[in-house]
Amino acid sequence: MSGLRLSVLAGAAGLVALSGCMGDPLPKQSPDFPIASYPKWRAEDEAYRFYPGDKFRVDVRTAPELSGEFTIGPDGRIALPTIGAVMAGGQTVGELKGAIENIYANELRDPSLVITPTDFGSQKVFVGGEVKAPGVFELPGEIDVLQAILLAGGWTEEGKPTHVIVMRRVPGGELMTRVVDVRNGLARSNLYDIGPLHRFDVVYVSRKMIADENLFVRQFIRDALPIDFSLFYDVARF
Repeated sequence: MSGLRLSVLAGAAGLVALSGCMGDPLPKQSPDFPIASYPKWRAEDEAYRFYPGDKFRVDVRTAPELSGEFTIGPDGRIALPTIGAVMAGGQTVGELKGAIENIYANELRDPSLVITPTDFGSQKVFVGGEVKAPGVFELPGEIDVLQAILLAGGWTEEGKPTHVIVMRRVPGGELMTRVVDVRNGLARSNLYDIGPLHRFDVVYVSRKMIADENLFVRQFIRDALPIDFSLFYDVARF
């Protein structure tokens, strides 16, 4: 038993020493998280895009009978008078305006119209990783990454606020991601150059390297042994 305890203590001490040398490296490229392959954030993505549940009013100047309020269905479509189903989800106000005007150009001499958003469907973001209360949260307005983490109770002791992953799905299925530093956000602009969070954004607080090592010690050394030991035991007693 004495030899076993000494071996365990030596292994644990080695892990602690290793952690001091390793530090906190930046996220590395991997097949599961290919950071370099994702595109950068683009200014044109800042315009709001319609989602299911959103409502807007269409006013056709030369044909008032075609005007009305519309709600985007779960499939992203609306039903226009005399036309039928038209895809509205994922489009900006300007894009949808142009699409509807092109459709009505076949029936009207002047198809110009105005689109006015009147109500917006559920606005939620996902916050997970090393936060105290991970989950899905309703956006209370224009909030940034740090404010979203605070909605989830803040980061845990194992959390790494200098490496928070933000993911956003853009039209076409493309995934954009950034690793931001929320602890030093005021000193480093990378927290704010992404602007406010969008609907369905994912905020993930990474785990510290030392937390991973502590988890390894607990699962594969302490929990695996049929004894109760502590680093504070007097080895000389055995």
